[in-house]
Amino acid sequence: MFSFPSLGCDGSAKIVMFVHFAGHTGSWAEAYPEIVTCANTFWWPAGSKLGDRLASEPGTGHLNPLNPKTYQVIKNVIDDVATMFPEPFYHAGADEIIPGCWKADPSVQTFLENNGTLSQLLEVFVNSTFPYLVSLNRTVVYWEDVLLDAEIKVKPSLLPPENTILQTWNNGPNNTKKIVSSGYRAIVSSSDVYYLDCGHGNFIGNNSMYDLLPGSDPGKGGSWCGPFKTWQTIYNYDITYGLTDEEAKLVLGGEVALWSEQADSTVLDPRIWPRASAMAETLWSGNRDETGMKRYAEATDRLNEWRHRMVTRGVGAEPIQPLWCIRNPGMCNTVHPF
Repeated sequence: MFSFPSLGCDGSAKIVMFVHFAGHTGSWAEAYPEIVTCANTFWWPAGSKLGDRLASEPGTGHLNPLNPKTYQVIKNVIDDVATMFPEPFYHAGADEIIPGCWKADPSVQTFLENNGTLSQLLEVFVNSTFPYLVSLNRTVVYWEDVLLDAEIKVKPSLLPPENTILQTWNNGPNNTKKIVSSGYRAIVSSSDVYYLDCGHGNFIGNNSMYDLLPGSDPGKGGSWCGPFKTWQTIYNYDITYGLTDEEAKLVLGGEVALWSEQADSTVLDPRIWPRASAMAETLWSGNRDETGMKRYAEATDRLNEWRHRMVTRGVGAEPIQPLWCIRNPGMCNTVHPF
């Protein structure tokens, strides 16, 4: 569960709550084990192929679309969240549905033996939840997987664009293009730019990918979305790259993401700030001056000042330059192109 803020017309921050379903729901089995498939099992059994794993990472469990009680529980959760967060959006997840987890359940096995498919199973789930969310006057936000996943996805006809927003995290501008060219509004969270947890290795233990000879290329250092996303990388990104003017109008904005596998309260501030501020500037006022040049020098000065304001207010934002550079404006810039 996480939330992301958006800025309302009155200048206040709006919180949109995200409650994962149908995937990433192993924790639901603590209260309702009967509605969760493959809960509390080893995520990648020995001797099996990657495609047969039960989860994208340790922590297994998917909600079972064939169990009527699943929807009783979900609707109670939706009602609670909609009451606490009255904004007109509801983020319903639907990413990283792993075939092996659903296939591990006997009722799903019977469904598949009767010529059903996993995509049809996801459609059962969406058909049982999406209309209810719309009935609450909510626009439903899904991760892009619900339409773009290579294996398990629903037909676009089930998700009318007027009621649906898709959040993209794969394949950079290519997936953004796919979403908006199909008439959907998009939120851009491209993992190759906007994932703030990247570049810190991998939390999987007993991992042979680190067994390298000295001098070997470490690649991404074990981080699937490495390397680390610098503020310059974030500042440089154009979320409407390659889009027509009409398509660009469907891009609502962007969101940086900090997933918590290797982040907790002890590192929260420096992982987020001031990199999130770099994204904020580009989305509010662009990253180019009136001549079309990138404003890296100006942005550096602004972020330095902003970072120190945050620190004085108790926010542990990481520095982007040595203090000497801040005390000697312009002396740490370069006048030579690299």
